[in-house]
Amino acid sequence: MPELPEVQATVDYVRERVEGATIVRGHVSWARTVSPQAPAAFLHQITGTKISSVFRRGKYIGMRLDSQSPLYLFTHLRMSGSLDVIPTDFEIDRHDRVCLELDSGKSIRFNDTRKFGRMTLCEDPDDVVGHLGLEPLAPSCTPAALHMILSQKSGRIKPVLLDQTVIAGLGNIYVDEVLWKIKVHPLTRASSLSAEHFLKLHKAIQETLIEAIEKLGCDFGDGVVDGGMYKPRVYGREEKKCSRCRDTIMRIVVGQRGTHVCPTCQPTPRTRRRTLRDKR
Repeated sequence: MPELPEVQATVDYVRERVEGATIVRGHVSWARTVSPQAPAAFLHQITGTKISSVFRRGKYIGMRLDSQSPLYLFTHLRMSGSLDVIPTDFEIDRHDRVCLELDSGKSIRFNDTRKFGRMTLCEDPDDVVGHLGLEPLAPSCTPAALHMILSQKSGRIKPVLLDQTVIAGLGNIYVDEVLWKIKVHPLTRASSLSAEHFLKLHKAIQETLIEAIEKLGCDFGDGVVDGGMYKPRVYGREEKKCSRCRDTIMRIVVGQRGTHVCPTCQPTPRTRRRTLRDKR
């Protein structure tokens, strides 16, 4: 699934090509893509609106649409979705679920092989993205803010970081990368991290995401983000050598997610054994 860097790469690509354009007509070939609205209602609302801005919130691609009153169109790519901007006269692909034609002669195509992606229209952005947590690259995401939020979480650090209501935009790839970078095992309790860990965590999150954004994210050949040049240090590298210590990277499961760790750099956290005295 595309994560923050891949979504940001898509936002940057789309913004350059559609901001200021007006949607003149559209077509929906898979009704669930725009549910709960019916396709006819969705197209009626969106036709004639001007795309005044394109932005990102977490893993959502947002567009502000101006007419008599502003609307917001949020797209979540899910597993296989992608947004492209191409000339309107290009043939429609069989996996193009939504096509929005612009007065510029171009067309926004939402292509989604697995049909999990969604486009949602709303008047209030909070209706769609109000549940999301800290933006990891926003000024409000400070080491102190991370400490305050994460130190209250009793869960394992990886599932906590994957929780979009805690931090928005992080996913399986970049959480593995960040935890490897700060030498913390994914099963470590979030509340057990020290103040020093939170400083390192904050720095690692920002450095990793900025690097990945500059390199247009990861390209795993699934067509979601073509040309992504970020090469993970640990994610997807099971049975290969750790670039830091040369031990063999392992794949484990944490919170039902495939997870990649270096057993030397990221030792398994110690669990407190209960003694007979503890049980009394």
